[in-house]
Parts: sequence; structure tokens; C-alpha cells
Amino acid sequence: MGIFAQIKNSVNTILPRLFSDEDMVTLVVWKKFKDSAFDDTEGVNVDTYTDFKDVPAIKVEKEIGSRNPGMTFPPGPWSISSGDIVYLFQDKDVPSGASIRDLVIDGSITYSVKKIFPVFGLIVKVEVEGYA
Repeated sequence: MGIFAQIKNSVNTILPRLFSDEDMVTLVVWKKFKDSAFDDTEGVNVDTYTDFKDVPAIKVEKEIGSRNPGMTFPPGPWSISSGDIVYLFQDKDVPSGASIRDLVIDGSITYSVKKIFPVFGLIVKVEVEGYA
């Protein structure tokens, strides 16, 4: 039995407590893309979505390095640029069939889903970007 199999149950008992912490969690609306159809009146394709409301997420705004001018961040495998926003979701809270055509609404800000990364079937890391 691998080490992950040994600790998976422990992690699964901690995650619900972590994702119910009011200081860490924000409730978002996950708008799952349903379809796109041409609207004769508007003259454009109109997307429709299925809303999943009050989905608990942990919002992480990544900023790498120091705020002091002239200082650089240490070398390393940094894959996220300064200002990128990432949401962490419990695997069970992400709608089945989630895709990069989906939207995440946090308060009054709508983000388009840029990347979706399942992590060991426990959490899902979702990179988003501003939506116009």
C-alpha cells in the first residue's frame, strides 16, 4: 500500500472542515456551460449555462516575490504570474463535466475558467482570468 493510500482517509476528513472555515472560504457561483445557439434578434451566438450556487472555494491570489522594488523572487518552478487568481474546490463540489467554457462568479466579478487541475481526486485547482 502506497503512502497516499494510507493518508487519503485522513485528508478526506480534514477537507470538509477546511472548506467550512468562514475565514478561508468564499461562496461562488459556478456557471457550467450548457450550449451555444444563434440568436436571430441579437445576431450573435448566445451561450447558456447551468448555475451551481454557493459552491465553497478557497481563493488564492498569487503574487510571487517581494513588494520592494529591485528585489526578485528566488529561483524555483514558478508557474503562476503575479496577479493570477486560483480557486481551490473540493473535488465533490466541482460540477461533472466542468470545462474551460465555464464561468466562476465571485461577488460581482465574473471570471472565465482558464485551467482545471484535479489534484489526487481530493481537490481541484482552477485558474481563472477576468471576463469581459
